[in-house]
Amino acid sequence: MKRFFIIVLLLAFCLVSEARKVRGSVKCDSERLEGVIVTDGYGFAVTDRKGRFVFDMRDDAEFVHIVTPSGYVADWSSGVPAFYMPASGRTRFDFKLRRTASGDDYHIIAVSDPQTHTDAHFAKFAGEPVADMAKTAGEFDGAAVGLVLGDISWDRIEILDMYRKEIVRVGIPFYPVVGNHDNQASLQGDSAASAAYRSKMGPENYAFCIGKDVVIVLDNIIYGTNFKCTIGYTDEVIRWVENLLPLLPTDACLYVAQHSPLNHEGNGLVNEDALLALLRGRNVNFLSGHTHENGNAVISPDIFSHNVAAICGAWWDTRHCKDGTPRGYKVLSKADGFLSWFYKPVEYSRDHIAEASILGPDSEYPGAVVVNVWDWDPQWKVEWSEDGVFAGAMKQVNLVSPVFASEIKAVYDAYGKAVPRWKSPKPSPHNFMAVPSPSVRTVTISIETRFGQKWTTSIAL
Repeated sequence: MKRFFIIVLLLAFCLVSEARKVRGSVKCDSERLEGVIVTDGYGFAVTDRKGRFVFDMRDDAEFVHIVTPSGYVADWSSGVPAFYMPASGRTRFDFKLRRTASGDDYHIIAVSDPQTHTDAHFAKFAGEPVADMAKTAGEFDGAAVGLVLGDISWDRIEILDMYRKEIVRVGIPFYPVVGNHDNQASLQGDSAASAAYRSKMGPENYAFCIGKDVVIVLDNIIYGTNFKCTIGYTDEVIRWVENLLPLLPTDACLYVAQHSPLNHEGNGLVNEDALLALLRGRNVNFLSGHTHENGNAVISPDIFSHNVAAICGAWWDTRHCKDGTPRGYKVLSKADGFLSWFYKPVEYSRDHIAEASILGPDSEYPGAVVVNVWDWDPQWKVEWSEDGVFAGAMKQVNLVSPVFASEIKAVYDAYGKAVPRWKSPKPSPHNFMAVPSPSVRTVTISIETRFGQKWTTSIAL
C-alpha cells in the first residue's frame, strides 16, 4: 500500500511539472482588450475586462500566442505579425496591438507556393508578383490581410529571412502557412524538421479575426525525412482545433488556411474526417496550394475548397502553372455580408478569366475549340455560339493546356533536355470544349461567373 501511494504522488508530481502558471495582458495603447483568446498551442485562456489572462502553460509549449481580435493587428514590420512570443524562460506575456481598419468588410490576398530556391528565383518573386499584389492591395477599402499558403522556400530555409523583408512591400500584414518545402529535409521527424521554420515564422497552428470572421491556419504536413511526408493533421492539431472552436462565434465564417488541399491526389488526408466533423454546421472556406494547380470544390453545403495556383508558375520556368492557370493569386472580399472572390493573374487584369485555343490535329479532339476556365466552379456558365447562333453549353473535359504544354516544351528544348515528369502538363477538369461545324467561320465563347461577371471572346477559324 505504501508503495502504491508513493507511485501516486510521483505521478501527481509529474503531471504538475508538465505545466507552469503564466500571466499576461493584451492592450492597444491604454485600451485593455477584453475577450481575447490566448493559447500555448494546447490549452486556452481568455482575457478579462482589464485585458489580463492567467493559465497553466505546458512546459513543452514553444509559444504563447493570441487570436488577434478584429480591428487590431500586431506589429508586422518584420514581415510576420508579432501575435506570438517564445515561451522559453518566460512567465509573463504582454501583447501590444495597434488599431487597423475596423468594420465587417475586408479583403484577403491568398498566394501559394513562391517556392524560391535560388537568388534568381527570389528576384523573380520580388519583381512582378510582389508589385502586382501591392497594386491590388492599394485598391482595397477597409481591412486587408495576406496569406502565403506554404512552400515559401524550396528546401532552403534562409529564404524565409529574405521573404520577411520583401513581403512588407505589399503594404498589408501577411500571415504564413508552413509547406512541405519549408521543412529541413535532413532532419528526421515532424517537429525537428519544422523547427527552423518556427524560429523564423512563429507557430504553425494559430488563428486571427477579420471583420466578423476568423482565419484558422493549420499545419497539414506531417514530415518524415528526406523529402517524405504524410498529408494530414496530427492528433494534436485536431485537439487544438476542437478546443478552439467553442471559443469562436458560431455565426462566423471560418477560413482554414493550409498548404495541401483536401482530398490530396484523390485520397483522404490523415484525420481529414475528424476535422470536417468538427467543422460541420459552420460556414467554412478552405484555402490551400501545394499542387501548382487552380481548383474549386464544393465539399459539403457549408464547406468550399479553394486551391490556389502557384505564384511561381512551373517552378519559375514558365508564366503558367501545369494546369494552364497563369501564375497569380486569389482575392476574397466580404462586403455587406456577401463573400465573393476572383483569381488575379500577375500578368493580366482581374477580368482575364480564361484562355481559348484551337486544338491541333494530333490532339484527342482535333479542330476543337477549347477554353481553360481556371477559377470555374459548378455555378459558372460556359457557352458558345457558331457565327452568332447560340449553340448551348460547352462540354467539360479533362484536358492538358496547350498553352502550358507549348510553353514548358520551349523552355526544355532550349535546355536540350526532356521536360521532367513533375513539371509536365497535367490534365485539368476546368477545360471546356466544342467542335464547330465544318462551315463555321467564327466561334464565340461566353462565360458567366458565379458572381455575375461576364467574359466573351471570339475565335476565327
